[in-house]
Amino acid sequence: MFTSIEKIFKMLSALCIFNLLITSQSFADPKSIGTVLVCGDGSGWPPFHYKKLNEFKGYDLDILDLALKENDVQYVFEMPPWARCLSGLETGKYHLAVSSSFNEERSKKYLMTEYYYELNPYYFYSKSAKPSGIKAETLNDLKSMKTCGLRGYNYSGFGFNNDEIDMGIDSFEKLVQKITAKRCDIFVARFQIIKGFDLIDKPVLTPDIAYAAIPGTKGDKFYMLISRKFAKHNELKEMLDTNFKSLRASGKLDELLKKYL
Repeated sequence: MFTSIEKIFKMLSALCIFNLLITSQSFADPKSIGTVLVCGDGSGWPPFHYKKLNEFKGYDLDILDLALKENDVQYVFEMPPWARCLSGLETGKYHLAVSSSFNEERSKKYLMTEYYYELNPYYFYSKSAKPSGIKAETLNDLKSMKTCGLRGYNYSGFGFNNDEIDMGIDSFEKLVQKITAKRCDIFVARFQIIKGFDLIDKPVLTPDIAYAAIPGTKGDKFYMLISRKFAKHNELKEMLDTNFKSLRASGKLDELLKKYL
C-alpha cells in the first residue's frame, strides 16, 4: 500500500514540476516576444502620439518605453493612416496599435489590452455659420444636425453610431473647413486631442470655432489593440495588462499625462 501511495505522490510531484516549467517557459523570457511593430494614427493624435522635427513623441511612446523597453522588449513605431494601421493588424504587418477606443467589432478582430487613459467627447461648430450658437441639452439635439467626423474613427463612445456621421475626410483641419463652409453643422472629437495639436505648432481651433461637451456622455476609455496574427499575442497582452494595472495603481499614468496637458 505504501509503495502505491509513494508512486502516486511521485507522479503528482513530477506533474506539478512539469506544469511549472511549462508556465515559466511561456512567460519568463520577455525577449522571446521579439521586436514589436507598433502603429499609431498618421494624421496625428497629440498629445498621445505625434511627429515633431522628424521624431515620434507623446504619451503613448512614454508608456511603451515603460511597459516594453524596460522589460527588454524592443519596438518600432510608425504612423500610417489609421485605417491602414488597423488593416495592418489584421494581416500581421503590425503587431500593436495604440490609442484605440472600444467597439464590438474591434474587440472581435483584435485582442484589447487594459485601458490606459480616458478622453472627453466634445462637439465643435463655427460661430459664423451658427451665429445664434448651439444649445444642446441632450444627445438627440445634436443628432438632429449634420455631424462630421474622420474616416476610420470610432464614435460609439460619443453616443453616435458611425453611420450617423459623415466620415468622408481624414484630417481635423478639413473638419474645421467643412463646418465653416456649412457642409456640416458640427463635428465631434475628443477635446484633449484637438488641443494637443498646439504641441506641434499646428493648432486646429480658430477664433471662429466654439465647442462644448456632448451632453450625457462620460469619458471614453482608450486601449491598445494586439494583432491575433502575432505569434506572441498572449504574452504581449499579459505584459501590457500587468504594466498598465501597476502604472495606474501607482499614479504613474496620470503623472506622465500631466506633462502634456
